[in-house]
Amino acid sequence: MIRSACPAALGAFLSAGVLTSTQDARAQAFDSAARIDQLQPASPGSPFLRAEGPREHFDAGVSFAARVIGDYMFDPLHARVETTSATGATSVGAATSVVKHAALVHVGGQFSPVDWLNFELNVPVAVMAKGSAVSAVNGEPLSAGGPGLGDIRVGAHWLPINGRLFDLQIGARFWAPTGSEKAYLQSANRLSRVEAVIAASGEKDSFLYGCTLGIAPLWFAGRDGDRLAASCAAGIRLGSFVQLAVEPHVAAFTYRAEPSQPTLAGLSDARMTLAFEPMGSMLFHAGDVHIGLAGGAGLGGAPGTPTARGMLTVTYAAQASRTRTDPGDADRDFDGVTDSYDACPTEAGPKTQRGCPEKRDQDGDGIIDGDACPNDPGARYDDPKANGCPDRDNDHVADPVDACPVEPGDVPEGCPEFARLDGKTFKIDPPLTFESNGERLGAAQTMSLIEVVRTVRANPSLGHFAVKLGVKGATNKLSDARAAAVLAVLTEQNLESNRYELVLDDHLGSGVIVIVVTR
Repeated sequence: MIRSACPAALGAFLSAGVLTSTQDARAQAFDSAARIDQLQPASPGSPFLRAEGPREHFDAGVSFAARVIGDYMFDPLHARVETTSATGATSVGAATSVVKHAALVHVGGQFSPVDWLNFELNVPVAVMAKGSAVSAVNGEPLSAGGPGLGDIRVGAHWLPINGRLFDLQIGARFWAPTGSEKAYLQSANRLSRVEAVIAASGEKDSFLYGCTLGIAPLWFAGRDGDRLAASCAAGIRLGSFVQLAVEPHVAAFTYRAEPSQPTLAGLSDARMTLAFEPMGSMLFHAGDVHIGLAGGAGLGGAPGTPTARGMLTVTYAAQASRTRTDPGDADRDFDGVTDSYDACPTEAGPKTQRGCPEKRDQDGDGIIDGDACPNDPGARYDDPKANGCPDRDNDHVADPVDACPVEPGDVPEGCPEFARLDGKTFKIDPPLTFESNGERLGAAQTMSLIEVVRTVRANPSLGHFAVKLGVKGATNKLSDARAAAVLAVLTEQNLESNRYELVLDDHLGSGVIVIVVTR
């Protein structure tokens, strides 16, 4: 007889039972549920293979995705064959690979009319299923494998919580009994399957995760072929092109001892068998196209659990709008523009005007009444001369009232205190020198350098500047120490190093510093 595991509590199934099973790895437990297409891919919009993962939120249009998975399985269906002699004696032979090599293609698609609802379709197709010619396993005839269509699967998922750190999906999948017995893609009793699905996922910086639980309700009644499955995944993005992930999967299948009685029989009349597949995956991104490689081993006695599995995936995903919004953000005026982006959160208006009434907001900055700069978008200010005006140097002083509109400075004038830009040269007062002709910059001199960096950063047209340090009459040791002090201040300001240079000038007096714009 084929060895089998008795039904046990769900907690035991999710614990070490899978890893410590004493079931013969060469003998799977099945009677009528002899099938190899047990893989349920995640919907194509997921960055993982089996677990539903975090999705990109969008605020307009629809999103869609398509995925093709090439799935090779080594030794996915094996058993011990029971024979009965003319005298009625029963014997069990050596383990036989009913299917030694199998290649399937999973074709899937996803459509999301809004960011909180998506529909999916998945169709497995067997390209090849080869193994030993087995006439019967537990009395069931098993013909030679070959190409065939698997169970067509459709699903719908609702996302009641749709955030960047945490997504929650609730849905269901229906497996139609369209599979071919010839290719071991459907059991003899040809039952359909319905699964409830709940998934949690999220991402933070380059880390992303997802866990999905699929529950066939009739699993608890011991119906043949139904399953209880859990898939989890954790991945990390390496730059914008590569993602690495680990994706363990565990499942428990129930099956009936008598294939001629596929109706419900109660849990005590059913058997349970387990599958565990830890996998690793690598996903390459190229715009809307993603190409993935995955592989891993299989453990347990469930039919369709391969000794080893390798997968190649090609995914295309696109959506009408890639603007990411906070799904928890409110939209008080119901104009379709969330409050975090809406410049007029209590007055409805088109998105092109940032949610403000188009006829009253020419520059789309949300300043309708009292806009001092109606053609240039800006921010709100108490000063009527500055209200609605831009601030080019980002010093919180609007341009019309900023005495130095391209040089960041403190309020109210908006000008730097020590370093002023004069054409291609910075005029610095007091002059840039070192304390007591030593190695340290004074507080005013240090602030002068900081103001120079702020001005350069606020003006992209100032592409590069040079700090000329006079070394005439100074020792090399003193000159090096002074250069290090200047570079320390510049480095602390995090300005790109290719935008400045330090020049030791032997025509300038010792310790004198001159700053000029070079391009």
